[in-house]
Amino acid sequence: MLHQLVLGFGSLFTPSGMLMIVLGSLLGTFVGAIPGLGGAVLMTMLLPFIYGMPVIPALCLLLAAHSGIYFSGSVTAILLNTPGAPESAATTFDGYAMTRQGKAKRALGISAVSTTIGGWIGVALLLVVIPFMFQLIKLFQPSEYLLLAILAIVLIGQMRSGSMTKGLLSGLFGLMISFVGYDPITGVQRFTFHQLALYNGFNITAVALGIFAFAEMFHLYSLKKGRAEAANIKLSAKTPGAGVLDGMKDVFSHPWLTIRSAILGTLLGVVPGIGGVAANFISYGQAMKTSKHPEKFGTGIPEGIIAPESSSISKEAGNLVPTVALGVPGGVGMAVLMSGFTILGIVPGPSMLKSNLDAVFAMAFVIAIGSLLSSAMGLAIVPLLARISRVPSTILVPFIFALAALGSFAADQSMGQVLAVFAFGIVGLLMKRFNYSVPAAMIGFILGSVAEQNLYLTQQLFGLSMFKRPLTDLMILIILFVVFNPYLQRFRRTSVKAKEEITA
Repeated sequence: MLHQLVLGFGSLFTPSGMLMIVLGSLLGTFVGAIPGLGGAVLMTMLLPFIYGMPVIPALCLLLAAHSGIYFSGSVTAILLNTPGAPESAATTFDGYAMTRQGKAKRALGISAVSTTIGGWIGVALLLVVIPFMFQLIKLFQPSEYLLLAILAIVLIGQMRSGSMTKGLLSGLFGLMISFVGYDPITGVQRFTFHQLALYNGFNITAVALGIFAFAEMFHLYSLKKGRAEAANIKLSAKTPGAGVLDGMKDVFSHPWLTIRSAILGTLLGVVPGIGGVAANFISYGQAMKTSKHPEKFGTGIPEGIIAPESSSISKEAGNLVPTVALGVPGGVGMAVLMSGFTILGIVPGPSMLKSNLDAVFAMAFVIAIGSLLSSAMGLAIVPLLARISRVPSTILVPFIFALAALGSFAADQSMGQVLAVFAFGIVGLLMKRFNYSVPAAMIGFILGSVAEQNLYLTQQLFGLSMFKRPLTDLMILIILFVVFNPYLQRFRRTSVKAKEEITA
């Protein structure tokens, strides 16, 4: 275990590893400042470029880019009241209030140090957990892996969907498109309609680019302007107690809040579907509840920035636990990372922990290094980041369209897959428009083969005796609870409301 840890850490300091970390952090820093994009879209755009790359440099590029968006996302949240990433929404409450008080530099200093320290704490906890992953995966047999795939679709289906029903339908749609092509067990063609381009199914790059990137670009183009309105921000003014160093001192003067928020973010990240935006708001809420002056939150106090920013990258470290150990992505970004695993030939779970354990340790260290690099680079180019967020979409979108089309063709050398990107882009846009869950569709597509193979193995090994396994029964109960709980809550609210009307 120690040998693999040293090997993973040392692999980052090769020329290719360092180059990919710096490049990924730089890309994440710039893209994070563009409201509406974010880590998932950026990683999706990078997927075509990792074909043929060694495993660790490819993972360095993806994870450094994903980690890099968080500080720059908070820059626009603080300066323009427009979060560059959804996770930075909670930072706007006190960050923008400090900017209006002339303390923008101080707020940026708080964000940079909180993001970095929180990421390091999350990585430290992840390194402690990795050795115990082996014990966790020994508990699971094919029937449990099948149910884990279903549970992931159900949990992620609640993200960005109008209802549980729409989330489940989105996941089923993802499963359906994953079945296009040859059946891996029988070799029978499915849903190909005698089209040669569909014999091997849809390329994962085409689906990810279409559903995530193209759908978002269609939406951005419809705005016809930059997502952030122009703002008159003075960063050169020297106000006593309002500098970057003052913000750094604020973080070190609240050590327990920083540590508590980072630990909370890591724990929430371990639960699939709970991390992400929710983790930052929950951290903000716990800071308010434990504060001696909760009434000051929202008026521009350091604690209101420290809490959400400390959990922003730490939750990504937590997200890696279910993603790596069980093949269940903790959030949208991890779902795209699993697409990268597929391209690189990595199978999450037991085989990854046995054959690519050094890569698992390397991923943890990339998050720590990437968070430091992106914060340092972001502080150096803050004025430029504020201007990037105001680039009109009529200029930005055509460039990204061309890059995505080129990337999808390079991944498979097939014009059919390029057409699929546009088709899935329209599908993704319609799903966003009618409140269906795009992440659930992506998860369904990624986990379709996992569910199919484990269903076959379960039938061959257990049959109906799978229901005699306690862990299988427990997971079935959890799935049923997650599916029916929203309906039970709605029924309970309706009953209470009816009783109140009768009483009135």
